[in-house]
Amino acid sequence: MTPERPLPYGTPDLDPEVHGDRGPPRRVRCYVRGCNHVLRPGNDLCPVHGIRCHHSGKSVTYSYADVRRNIIVDSELVAARVVGHPFKHESDRLGLEKSEDTLTWNVFRSLQMAGCLREVARLIVNEEVAEEPRLYLWGLCLTDDTLEPWPLLVAARERFESSLPVERPLTEPDVALYLPGRYLILIEAKFTSPNPAYEDGPRRNATSLTKNELVHIYRADALRILDADLARKASRVYYQLWRNMVFAEWMALADDSGTHTYHANLTRAGREEDSCDEFRKLVRPAFADRFVHLSWENIYGVTAARSDLSRLRRYLEIKSAGLVPAFQIANEK
Repeated sequence: MTPERPLPYGTPDLDPEVHGDRGPPRRVRCYVRGCNHVLRPGNDLCPVHGIRCHHSGKSVTYSYADVRRNIIVDSELVAARVVGHPFKHESDRLGLEKSEDTLTWNVFRSLQMAGCLREVARLIVNEEVAEEPRLYLWGLCLTDDTLEPWPLLVAARERFESSLPVERPLTEPDVALYLPGRYLILIEAKFTSPNPAYEDGPRRNATSLTKNELVHIYRADALRILDADLARKASRVYYQLWRNMVFAEWMALADDSGTHTYHANLTRAGREEDSCDEFRKLVRPAFADRFVHLSWENIYGVTAARSDLSRLRRYLEIKSAGLVPAFQIANEK
Protein backbone atom coordinates (compact mmCIF):
# COMPACT_ATOMS: atom_id res chain seq x y z
CA MET A 1 0.00 0.00 0.00
CA THR A 2 1.30 3.45 -0.91
CA PRO A 3 1.78 5.53 2.26
CA GLU A 4 -0.37 8.63 2.61
CA ARG A 5 1.25 11.93 1.86
CA PRO A 6 1.58 14.21 4.88
CA LEU A 7 -1.11 16.84 5.17
CA PRO A 8 -0.32 20.29 3.76
CA TYR A 9 1.39 22.56 6.25
CA GLY A 10 -1.07 23.86 8.80
CA THR A 11 -1.09 26.21 11.76
CA PRO A 12 1.06 23.92 13.99
CA ASP A 13 3.75 23.93 11.27
CA LEU A 14 3.76 27.63 10.36
CA ASP A 15 5.21 30.67 12.10
CA PRO A 16 2.67 33.51 11.73
CA GLU A 17 5.39 36.09 12.43
CA VAL A 18 7.45 36.97 9.38
CA HIS A 19 11.21 37.19 9.95
CA GLY A 20 13.62 38.69 7.46
CA ASP A 21 15.29 41.85 6.26
CA ARG A 22 14.48 44.57 3.76
CA GLY A 23 17.68 44.06 1.78
CA PRO A 24 18.29 44.72 -0.97
CA PRO A 25 17.37 42.17 -1.99
CA ARG A 26 14.44 41.79 0.37
CA ARG A 27 14.43 38.38 2.06
CA VAL A 28 12.27 36.41 4.49
CA ARG A 29 12.89 33.28 6.48
CA CYS A 30 10.92 30.23 5.33
CA TYR A 31 7.51 30.32 6.98
CA VAL A 32 7.79 26.77 8.34
CA ARG A 33 8.67 26.83 12.04
CA GLY A 34 12.32 26.18 12.76
CA CYS A 35 13.50 26.53 9.16
CA ASN A 36 16.49 28.84 8.77
CA HIS A 37 16.52 29.10 4.98
CA VAL A 38 16.31 32.72 3.86
CA LEU A 39 14.42 33.36 0.61
CA ARG A 40 13.58 36.15 -1.78
CA PRO A 41 9.76 36.45 -1.60
CA GLY A 42 8.02 34.94 -4.62
CA ASN A 43 11.26 33.75 -6.19
CA ASP A 44 13.31 31.35 -4.13
CA LEU A 45 12.12 27.84 -3.32
CA CYS A 46 12.86 26.49 0.14
CA PRO A 47 15.01 23.42 -0.58
CA VAL A 48 13.66 21.63 2.49
CA HIS A 49 9.93 22.42 2.43
CA GLY A 50 9.27 23.01 -1.26
CA ILE A 51 7.43 26.31 -0.82
CA ARG A 52 7.81 29.84 -2.10
CA CYS A 53 7.08 32.52 0.48
CA HIS A 54 5.07 35.52 -0.68
CA HIS A 55 5.02 38.84 1.17
CA SER A 56 3.49 41.99 -0.28
CA GLY A 57 2.40 44.75 2.04
CA LYS A 58 0.21 43.11 4.67
CA SER A 59 -0.42 40.04 2.52
CA VAL A 60 1.53 36.99 3.65
CA THR A 61 1.09 33.57 2.10
CA TYR A 62 3.00 30.78 0.39
CA SER A 63 2.72 28.34 -2.49
CA TYR A 64 3.92 24.82 -3.25
CA ALA A 65 6.13 24.10 -6.23
CA ASP A 66 4.53 20.63 -6.43
CA VAL A 67 0.74 20.93 -6.49
CA ARG A 68 0.40 17.42 -5.08
CA ARG A 69 1.76 18.65 -1.75
CA ASN A 70 -1.35 20.84 -1.36
CA ILE A 71 -3.80 17.99 -2.01
CA ILE A 72 -5.01 15.56 0.67
CA VAL A 73 -6.78 13.03 -1.55
CA ASP A 74 -6.07 11.73 -5.08
CA SER A 75 -3.16 14.10 -5.55
CA GLU A 76 -1.88 12.19 -8.58
CA LEU A 77 -5.26 12.56 -10.30
CA VAL A 78 -5.17 16.31 -9.73
CA ALA A 79 -1.61 16.66 -11.02
CA ALA A 80 -2.16 14.48 -14.07
CA ARG A 81 -5.70 15.33 -15.16
CA VAL A 82 -7.00 18.50 -13.49
CA VAL A 83 -3.95 20.74 -13.88
CA GLY A 84 -4.01 21.91 -17.46
CA HIS A 85 -7.52 20.62 -18.20
CA PRO A 86 -8.89 22.84 -20.99
CA PHE A 87 -12.29 23.13 -19.25
CA LYS A 88 -10.77 24.30 -15.93
CA HIS A 89 -9.98 27.99 -15.53
CA GLU A 90 -6.78 28.89 -13.62
CA SER A 91 -5.74 25.33 -12.78
CA ASP A 92 -2.20 26.67 -12.35
CA ARG A 93 -3.22 28.20 -8.99
CA LEU A 94 -3.89 24.92 -7.18
CA GLY A 95 -0.56 25.12 -5.33
CA LEU A 96 -1.50 28.29 -3.43
CA GLU A 97 -2.14 28.26 0.31
CA LYS A 98 -5.26 30.38 -0.25
CA SER A 99 -6.57 28.48 -3.29
CA GLU A 100 -10.32 28.01 -2.90
CA ASP A 101 -10.21 25.42 -5.70
CA THR A 102 -7.76 23.29 -3.72
CA LEU A 103 -9.88 23.61 -0.59
CA THR A 104 -12.92 22.65 -2.65
CA TRP A 105 -11.22 19.55 -4.08
CA ASN A 106 -9.90 18.41 -0.72
CA VAL A 107 -13.28 18.75 0.98
CA PHE A 108 -15.71 17.51 -1.66
CA ARG A 109 -13.55 14.73 -3.06
CA SER A 110 -13.03 13.42 0.49
CA LEU A 111 -16.77 13.56 1.18
CA GLN A 112 -17.51 11.80 -2.10
CA MET A 113 -15.13 8.95 -1.29
CA ALA A 114 -16.78 8.56 2.12
CA GLY A 115 -20.30 8.57 0.62
CA CYS A 116 -21.22 11.76 2.50
CA LEU A 117 -22.21 14.14 -0.27
CA ARG A 118 -25.87 13.55 0.54
CA GLU A 119 -25.18 14.99 4.01
CA VAL A 120 -24.03 18.25 2.46
CA ALA A 121 -27.03 18.24 0.13
CA ARG A 122 -29.31 17.78 3.14
CA LEU A 123 -27.95 21.02 4.63
CA ILE A 124 -29.14 22.80 1.49
CA VAL A 125 -32.37 21.06 0.44
CA ASN A 126 -33.43 20.36 4.05
CA GLU A 127 -34.71 16.86 3.39
CA GLU A 128 -33.38 13.34 3.76
CA VAL A 129 -32.42 11.67 0.50
CA ALA A 130 -30.67 8.32 0.80
CA GLU A 131 -29.04 8.37 -2.62
CA GLU A 132 -25.64 9.95 -3.21
CA PRO A 133 -25.69 12.78 -5.77
CA ARG A 134 -23.33 13.06 -8.69
CA LEU A 135 -20.40 15.38 -8.08
CA TYR A 136 -19.11 17.97 -10.52
CA LEU A 137 -16.22 20.27 -9.69
CA TRP A 138 -15.80 23.25 -12.05
CA GLY A 139 -18.10 21.45 -14.48
CA LEU A 140 -15.94 18.30 -14.57
CA CYS A 141 -17.61 14.99 -13.71
CA LEU A 142 -16.02 13.35 -10.66
CA THR A 143 -18.47 10.46 -10.65
CA ASP A 144 -16.48 7.50 -12.05
CA ASP A 145 -13.55 9.94 -12.48
CA THR A 146 -14.40 10.69 -16.10
CA LEU A 147 -13.51 14.41 -15.71
CA GLU A 148 -15.67 14.99 -18.77
CA PRO A 149 -17.38 18.38 -19.09
CA TRP A 150 -20.99 18.36 -17.88
CA PRO A 151 -23.33 18.49 -20.91
CA LEU A 152 -25.94 20.52 -19.01
CA LEU A 153 -23.34 23.16 -18.18
CA VAL A 154 -22.07 23.21 -21.75
CA ALA A 155 -25.66 23.77 -22.93
CA ALA A 156 -26.21 26.58 -20.41
CA ARG A 157 -23.04 28.30 -21.52
CA GLU A 158 -24.20 28.06 -25.12
CA ARG A 159 -27.60 29.49 -24.17
CA PHE A 160 -26.35 32.47 -22.14
CA GLU A 161 -22.71 33.07 -23.04
CA SER A 162 -22.31 32.34 -26.75
CA SER A 163 -22.27 36.04 -27.70
CA LEU A 164 -21.08 38.05 -24.69
CA PRO A 165 -20.22 41.71 -25.44
CA VAL A 166 -16.74 41.28 -23.89
CA GLU A 167 -14.25 38.44 -23.78
CA ARG A 168 -14.34 36.95 -20.31
CA PRO A 169 -14.19 33.57 -18.52
CA LEU A 170 -17.37 31.55 -18.85
CA THR A 171 -19.48 30.61 -15.84
CA GLU A 172 -17.72 27.85 -13.90
CA PRO A 173 -19.72 26.57 -10.89
CA ASP A 174 -17.26 25.53 -8.20
CA VAL A 175 -19.37 22.58 -7.05
CA ALA A 176 -22.49 20.85 -8.32
CA LEU A 177 -24.44 18.16 -6.48
CA TYR A 178 -26.91 16.61 -8.88
CA LEU A 179 -29.53 13.94 -8.29
CA PRO A 180 -31.67 13.74 -11.45
CA GLY A 181 -35.38 14.14 -10.76
CA ARG A 182 -34.73 15.42 -7.22
CA TYR A 183 -32.33 18.36 -7.04
CA LEU A 184 -29.61 20.27 -8.85
CA ILE A 185 -27.39 22.32 -6.53
CA LEU A 186 -24.76 24.78 -7.71
CA ILE A 187 -22.35 26.02 -5.03
CA GLU A 188 -20.28 29.19 -5.28
CA ALA A 189 -17.35 28.50 -2.95
CA LYS A 190 -15.38 31.30 -1.33
CA PHE A 191 -12.32 31.07 0.88
CA THR A 192 -10.53 34.38 1.41
CA SER A 193 -12.09 36.42 -1.41
CA PRO A 194 -15.45 38.23 -1.15
CA ASN A 195 -18.49 37.96 -3.39
CA PRO A 196 -17.92 40.49 -6.20
CA ALA A 197 -20.68 42.79 -7.46
CA TYR A 198 -21.54 44.92 -10.47
CA GLU A 199 -22.77 48.38 -9.55
CA ASP A 200 -24.72 50.91 -11.57
CA GLY A 201 -22.65 52.67 -14.19
CA PRO A 202 -20.23 51.74 -16.99
CA ARG A 203 -18.00 48.68 -17.20
CA ARG A 204 -15.22 48.87 -14.65
CA ASN A 205 -12.69 47.07 -16.88
CA ALA A 206 -12.29 45.40 -20.27
CA THR A 207 -13.62 42.01 -19.14
CA SER A 208 -16.55 43.06 -16.97
CA LEU A 209 -20.19 43.49 -17.82
CA THR A 210 -22.38 46.31 -16.61
CA LYS A 211 -25.04 45.52 -14.06
CA ASN A 212 -27.79 46.02 -16.63
CA GLU A 213 -26.00 43.79 -19.15
CA LEU A 214 -25.76 41.06 -16.52
CA VAL A 215 -29.49 41.14 -15.81
CA HIS A 216 -30.39 41.34 -19.50
CA ILE A 217 -28.09 38.55 -20.69
CA TYR A 218 -28.70 36.07 -17.88
CA ARG A 219 -32.47 35.75 -18.14
CA ALA A 220 -35.04 33.54 -19.84
CA ASP A 221 -38.84 33.62 -19.93
CA ALA A 222 -39.11 30.23 -18.20
CA LEU A 223 -37.06 31.27 -15.17
CA ARG A 224 -38.98 32.21 -12.04
CA ILE A 225 -36.62 32.32 -9.06
CA LEU A 226 -34.89 35.69 -9.52
CA ASP A 227 -36.72 38.99 -9.85
CA ALA A 228 -35.09 40.91 -12.72
CA ASP A 229 -37.14 44.05 -12.06
CA LEU A 230 -35.79 44.28 -8.53
CA ALA A 231 -32.28 43.64 -9.82
CA ARG A 232 -32.53 46.53 -12.27
CA LYS A 233 -33.59 48.85 -9.45
CA ALA A 234 -30.87 47.63 -7.08
CA SER A 235 -27.68 49.68 -6.86
CA ARG A 236 -25.59 46.51 -7.27
CA VAL A 237 -25.94 42.81 -8.02
CA TYR A 238 -23.57 40.09 -6.86
CA TYR A 239 -22.86 38.72 -10.29
CA GLN A 240 -21.40 35.29 -9.49
CA LEU A 241 -24.42 34.50 -7.33
CA TRP A 242 -26.78 35.81 -10.02
CA ARG A 243 -25.18 33.78 -12.82
CA ASN A 244 -25.07 30.60 -10.76
CA MET A 245 -28.72 30.86 -9.79
CA VAL A 246 -29.75 31.47 -13.41
CA PHE A 247 -27.64 28.54 -14.58
CA ALA A 248 -28.96 26.26 -11.84
CA GLU A 249 -32.62 26.95 -12.66
CA TRP A 250 -32.13 26.73 -16.43
CA MET A 251 -30.19 23.46 -16.12
CA ALA A 252 -32.76 21.95 -13.76
CA LEU A 253 -35.57 22.81 -16.16
CA ALA A 254 -33.59 21.37 -19.08
CA ASP A 255 -33.06 18.18 -17.09
CA ASP A 256 -36.50 17.30 -15.74
CA SER A 257 -39.56 19.12 -14.45
CA GLY A 258 -39.20 17.28 -11.16
CA THR A 259 -35.64 18.46 -10.53
CA HIS A 260 -35.60 21.30 -8.01
CA THR A 261 -33.13 24.17 -8.23
CA TYR A 262 -30.86 25.21 -5.36
CA HIS A 263 -27.93 27.59 -5.12
CA ALA A 264 -25.60 27.91 -2.14
CA ASN A 265 -22.86 30.37 -1.27
CA LEU A 266 -20.18 28.53 0.71
CA THR A 267 -18.00 30.82 2.84
CA ARG A 268 -16.17 30.89 6.13
CA ALA A 269 -18.44 31.31 9.15
CA GLY A 270 -19.43 34.93 9.68
CA ARG A 271 -18.26 36.03 6.22
CA GLU A 272 -20.42 37.43 3.39
CA GLU A 273 -23.56 37.66 5.50
CA ASP A 274 -24.37 41.12 4.14
CA SER A 275 -23.87 40.14 0.49
CA CYS A 276 -25.99 37.01 0.92
CA ASP A 277 -28.75 38.97 2.64
CA GLU A 278 -28.66 41.53 -0.16
CA PHE A 279 -28.78 38.88 -2.87
CA ARG A 280 -31.58 37.03 -1.10
CA LYS A 281 -33.79 40.09 -1.60
CA LEU A 282 -33.67 39.42 -5.35
CA VAL A 283 -35.11 35.92 -4.88
CA ARG A 284 -38.88 35.82 -5.24
CA PRO A 285 -40.62 34.93 -1.94
CA ALA A 286 -42.06 31.67 -3.29
CA PHE A 287 -38.49 30.42 -3.77
CA ALA A 288 -36.95 31.76 -0.59
CA ASP A 289 -35.58 28.34 0.36
CA ARG A 290 -33.71 27.92 -2.93
CA PHE A 291 -30.76 30.13 -1.92
CA VAL A 292 -28.71 29.03 1.08
CA HIS A 293 -25.69 30.53 2.83
CA LEU A 294 -23.50 27.66 4.02
CA SER A 295 -20.15 27.67 5.86
CA TRP A 296 -17.10 25.45 5.67
CA GLU A 297 -17.58 25.04 9.40
CA ASN A 298 -21.04 23.56 8.69
CA ILE A 299 -19.36 21.00 6.46
CA TYR A 300 -16.77 20.29 9.14
CA GLY A 301 -19.72 19.20 11.31
CA VAL A 302 -20.53 16.50 8.73
CA THR A 303 -17.16 14.87 9.48
CA ALA A 304 -17.94 14.34 13.18
CA ALA A 305 -17.74 10.74 14.42
CA ARG A 306 -16.66 9.48 11.00
CA SER A 307 -13.34 7.67 11.23
CA ASP A 308 -13.07 7.56 7.44
CA LEU A 309 -13.09 11.37 7.42
CA SER A 310 -10.45 11.87 10.11
CA ARG A 311 -7.91 13.11 7.56
CA LEU A 312 -10.33 15.72 6.21
CA ARG A 313 -11.31 16.70 9.75
CA ARG A 314 -7.70 17.29 10.76
CA TYR A 315 -7.00 19.19 7.54
CA LEU A 316 -9.83 21.64 8.29
CA GLU A 317 -8.77 21.99 11.92
CA ILE A 318 -5.25 23.13 11.03
CA LYS A 319 -5.93 24.81 7.67
CA SER A 320 -4.26 28.19 7.40
CA ALA A 321 -5.01 31.35 5.45
CA GLY A 322 -2.17 33.84 5.57
CA LEU A 323 -0.35 31.57 8.08
CA VAL A 324 -3.13 31.88 10.70
CA PRO A 325 -6.16 29.64 11.37
CA ALA A 326 -8.60 29.73 8.47
CA PHE A 327 -11.70 28.47 10.27
CA GLN A 328 -13.54 28.90 13.55
CA ILE A 329 -12.99 25.34 14.67
CA ALA A 330 -12.15 24.36 18.23
CA ASN A 331 -8.93 22.39 17.98
CA GLU A 332 -7.80 20.62 21.11
CA LYS A 333 -4.97 18.69 19.46
